[in-house]
Amino acid sequence: MKTTKLLILTCVLSLNTVYAQENNANDDTQKAYEMPRTQVIQISNSETDTLNTLYIKLPEGYEKNTDLKYPVIYFTHPVEHIEILSAVSEILIEDVIIVGLTWSKGINYGNLDSYVNFLRNDVFKMVESNYRADADRRTYFGYSSGALVGAYILSKHPNTFKNFILGSPALGVDHEVIRKIYELESTTAEERKKLNANVFISYGILEGKDIPHFEKFITMLKSINDESLTLQHVVVEGNHQTAMPMTTVRSMYWLSDLIKE
Repeated sequence: MKTTKLLILTCVLSLNTVYAQENNANDDTQKAYEMPRTQVIQISNSETDTLNTLYIKLPEGYEKNTDLKYPVIYFTHPVEHIEILSAVSEILIEDVIIVGLTWSKGINYGNLDSYVNFLRNDVFKMVESNYRADADRRTYFGYSSGALVGAYILSKHPNTFKNFILGSPALGVDHEVIRKIYELESTTAEERKKLNANVFISYGILEGKDIPHFEKFITMLKSINDESLTLQHVVVEGNHQTAMPMTTVRSMYWLSDLIKE
C-alpha cells in the first residue's frame, strides 16, 4: 500500500511541475491558479500592529464532517511549499488542515520570541476559533531557515507544538539564534522544561559540510534523554535543494501514524 501511494505521489509532483511550466509559458490573460478549499486570510499581529497572511487549506469533506476536529500542520514559506505539502498530506493523512505562515513583518531572526508570541496570541487563536482545529495536535513543518526557526521554538518554547518536522535546518552559520538553541546542553534536567514533543529531522545525503551541524543538533537532543521527547532521524537522497520533496513524503508518513492515534 505504501509503495502504491509513493508512486501516486511521484506522479502528482511531476504533474505539478508540468503545470507550473505551462503556466509560465502562457500569456498574462490566463486565469490565476487557485487551489481548491484554500483561503488566504489577513491577520493582525497584536504586538507589532502589522498585517500578515495565512494560507489555510481545509480537507475534503470538512463542511460535511461537522463532528470532527482536525489536526493542523503549520508551515513556513507557503508560496514555495503549499503545493507539495498539500498534495502529500492529502494522500497520506487526508483529514488535516494545513496553514501556511508568511514571515511576520517587523520580526527577524534576532527576535524569534516575538514570532512565537505572534503564533500563540494571534495565529492559534484565530485558527482554533474559526475552524475545527485540534489544539492538542499542532505540527510545525519547516525546511532550511524554516527548520531553524522550528529548532528554536522546540528548544526555547516547549509545548507550542506537539510535533516538529525539521528538514535540513540551517544550523551552519554563526548566529545568536543557534547559540541559544545549544543552551539546552548546559542546562540540568531539573532546570530544563520538558520538551514534550515528537521530532522528525531529516537531511540530504549530499549536503556535505552541513551534515556535521545536523548531527550535532541530533546528538544534543539524544543526550537530553528526556522521556517526553521522541526523535526520528532520516537521511534522504539529494542535496540541500533536492532533498526537500522526499523530506515532505517521509515526514508525512511519520506524522500520519502520530496524529491518528
